[in-house]
Amino acid sequence: MTARPWRTSGSVELVVPAGPDAVYAVVADVTRIGERSPECHTATWLPGAPAGTVGAVFRGSNRAGRAARWSRRCEVVAAEPGRVFAFRTLPERLDLTRRDSTTWRYDLEPVPGGTRVRHSYVITQLPLRPMRAVYGLLLPQHRDMRPQMRLNLGTLRAQLAAVAA
Repeated sequence: MTARPWRTSGSVELVVPAGPDAVYAVVADVTRIGERSPECHTATWLPGAPAGTVGAVFRGSNRAGRAARWSRRCEVVAAEPGRVFAFRTLPERLDLTRRDSTTWRYDLEPVPGGTRVRHSYVITQLPLRPMRAVYGLLLPQHRDMRPQMRLNLGTLRAQLAAVAA
């Protein structure tokens, strides 16, 4: 399993039954991420820039299975209501397990019947080589995040369909 290469970027898309502003309101409210993410179960805005604006920082708490639990500080890097919301995990120089960085992005496009949501990621800084081996064993889904992103969008579509009904 450790021989399989890391996919450093990927995207998935899905049409959801709501307008871009309604979709944006959900994806930009990181405190709700646990409602749809298979891995990140909570997020809390940290002091500083106003919540949801470029430069705002939050802490996301993650879990995979019963044993793996960790948290990451993240910074909003794009916030255009109805169009795009993006954030990146912040590398932490003094912590060997958190020197990596990934940018997560939601691009929204109005289409007949709702909004096309394109959810993407780019690993801008891979984990250190020894940590990649450990992550590859403990968190094999991190080698390609697209399956988890599909689950995220499927849940988002179900949430928005329930609101519309």
